[in-house]
Amino acid sequence: DCLSPIGEELIYRGLEKETNVDFIATSTRKPAVYSGNPFVVEVGLAYGGNLPKEEKISIMRFANRVPLLYQQGGCVTTHAVEDIKWKQYGLNQPGGGIPTGPVLLLIHVASINVPFTSESKDAIADIPIIKEEVDLAIKEVARKLKHYLSKQSNLKKRREKEIIITKVLPKMAAKVAKILEKDVPDINPVVAKIMGNLLVHRKIKSNGDGTADVVIKVKNFGTSAYSFRVHEMLPCGISEAKPEPKVVTMGNDYDYIWEISAAAGSSKVLSYRIESTTEEEIRKLPQLIVEGIEEELVTGAKAFKGV
Repeated sequence: DCLSPIGEELIYRGLEKETNVDFIATSTRKPAVYSGNPFVVEVGLAYGGNLPKEEKISIMRFANRVPLLYQQGGCVTTHAVEDIKWKQYGLNQPGGGIPTGPVLLLIHVASINVPFTSESKDAIADIPIIKEEVDLAIKEVARKLKHYLSKQSNLKKRREKEIIITKVLPKMAAKVAKILEKDVPDINPVVAKIMGNLLVHRKIKSNGDGTADVVIKVKNFGTSAYSFRVHEMLPCGISEAKPEPKVVTMGNDYDYIWEISAAAGSSKVLSYRIESTTEEEIRKLPQLIVEGIEEELVTGAKAFKGV
């Protein structure tokens, strides 16, 4: 109770507000003691976005919530950063020392008696236990960064593979359809199966009386379970929806939202009836939106990961 940490939530929100980045990670160590004085170390890491890629990473140092603006090279927090082998976490470290890359590192040490190097209170002294705690906190967010970078690399490879597939398959399908004198089939199910993606397919059947029945089929061809939302943006009301969606009114339009969990290999079916529409309006219906999954993992709909 005598310590005053910033807190991981505030660190995250602060980095999110002050930077335009792609990834943020935070870490808080359990309280430790040096010479009878308790202390706690907190670290926040922001990566990507508008941060400079070819420069050394930025380090923001704090002691009891007060920024340390001078003598960075003489601070234990900086020494901890320099001694880490950053290459194994995905950052360049030419010649050792502070690594380069689009990273902002926030390090906070809270204690009832911060061991500064001088009366100016610009740097924290090299106390072994403090350096160890800073090192462990930094390595924790660095591991999260490594996981993020690895995931982004895999998604990039998937994206490149899907681009190649979606260029080749339509040409093959068109040629086969021409030979067989049949309509060109929808290649999305084939693409989703090859890629191991989540397939989202909407089928609309006009009833000829101003109504239309809509069936949305969701098939998980992946090896992981997904929880996500399907958004159907319509300019009109619907009825007989199974299951019932959440409805958000947006001016003259409606956002119908279904919460879905799909295990690997499973399928889900959503259905509803449009009460008043025309053939032209059916043709102009916007693409379905999947919220909660990266776009590289979805076929047949727009997708975004969200917060």
